[in-house]
Amino acid sequence: MENISNKKIGIVGLGISGFAAALLAKKKKADVYISEAGKGKKVQDYAAILRKKGIKVEIGGHSEAFFQGVDSIITSPGVKNKAMPLVWAKKNNIPIVSEIEFASWFCPLPIIAITGSNGKTTVTTLIGKVLKDSGKRVIVCGNIGNPFSAEVSRFKQADVVVLEVSSFQLEYIQSFRPKVSIILNVTQNHLDHHNSMSEYFKAKAQIIKNQKKTDFTILNSGDSRVRKIGKQTKAKVLFFGKKKKNSECVVNFFGQSWLQGQIIVSEFKKKKYKFNSAELKIKGTHNLENVMVVILAAKTQGVKNKSITDSLRQFDGLEHRCERIKNIRGVNFINDSKSTTVDATRKALSMFSRKDVILICGGRDKGSNFIPIRQLVGKKVFRVVLIGEAADKIKKAWGNIVPMQVAPDFTSAVKSAYEQARDGDSVLLSPMCASFDMFKSFEHRGDVFRKEVLKIDRKLKK
Repeated sequence: MENISNKKIGIVGLGISGFAAALLAKKKKADVYISEAGKGKKVQDYAAILRKKGIKVEIGGHSEAFFQGVDSIITSPGVKNKAMPLVWAKKNNIPIVSEIEFASWFCPLPIIAITGSNGKTTVTTLIGKVLKDSGKRVIVCGNIGNPFSAEVSRFKQADVVVLEVSSFQLEYIQSFRPKVSIILNVTQNHLDHHNSMSEYFKAKAQIIKNQKKTDFTILNSGDSRVRKIGKQTKAKVLFFGKKKKNSECVVNFFGQSWLQGQIIVSEFKKKKYKFNSAELKIKGTHNLENVMVVILAAKTQGVKNKSITDSLRQFDGLEHRCERIKNIRGVNFINDSKSTTVDATRKALSMFSRKDVILICGGRDKGSNFIPIRQLVGKKVFRVVLIGEAADKIKKAWGNIVPMQVAPDFTSAVKSAYEQARDGDSVLLSPMCASFDMFKSFEHRGDVFRKEVLKIDRKLKK
């Protein structure tokens, strides 16, 4: 545990993570200074609360004078590396840590940390459920919702932390050490923040940085980049993938999970566990891999086979992840708002067997290349409705593979998609982009989609 009492701590970013970090630092008797470039209502509300607690707050921009004399800086997820406070800190050799690094200083519990371009939230949620169902006291937090820093007061009443972590959060770790590190996949994402795929991958790989021989690293054997980490980690390696793999010459190979027909087979400590994937409520081949990971993670925590089976059978899936909203006169509406990458939308489209999808996509581009999904769109989608800032870029990438239109607003997009749908078709919201050009978050975008769908249903019933 780090002693920050009476130290001057600077925090960059006054979102939910920065707010939680500021409160924790103050509780640990630090002299806290927090700076935020924006000045929206939420920021002002947070600022008012923090000022009442004696925390110094700067909003509407960053000034060098505000950070003079700080001992270290905590950066919130998503703060750009070119942000003035980070550039200044690096120039002056002031330590920079992420919010998860900061919170980990006060965490005596084993941590199961999950990262990857796609599937993090499903896997994090399901691991939490399986462990809770088995009788363990679990804290699920991080990039999934409540910040790690906000949960410190609950550590004494828990057995384990299940933590969703992003590349932003892993970028500035020092001593952060999960008992179980999980890397699901690494596909193109956040290139508006990281300068290249290699930098993005390097940030993800930070998750194994401090692991020891007594820890576990769970890796995707089907992702060539991720598989190589098995030779770099000091922890025991567990692979998952559709096919059974040998040890890949990994000395510390410990077990794996793979698919035999529709049966998921997991091998841990030379003992096998089998689960029939037909019993799952969640669909899609990507979810089979998610379940493989969950089983391996549960095994590292000693969860019994029957308990794992019962939990997997009960899981209904998540909001905003291929969530079926309603069928209106033969047309299915599916909310996949959490798909903010090209690969996530590829997985969503792979669930469909026919060319019967009207795809609503677009939003704020994260530096993505939309061309690789073009042929799949041609096979599964018969019309595309584009929204947001990335509409023209997507249209250019896909050319004339399918008919496309740019909607003037989100309401028009949903209405137009329904009007063009045929009996048996599906209207799929799977944006491939961030939501911040039109919405507060991907959850907000999904909620608005649901409201628009129900609005159509109400009008038709009048």
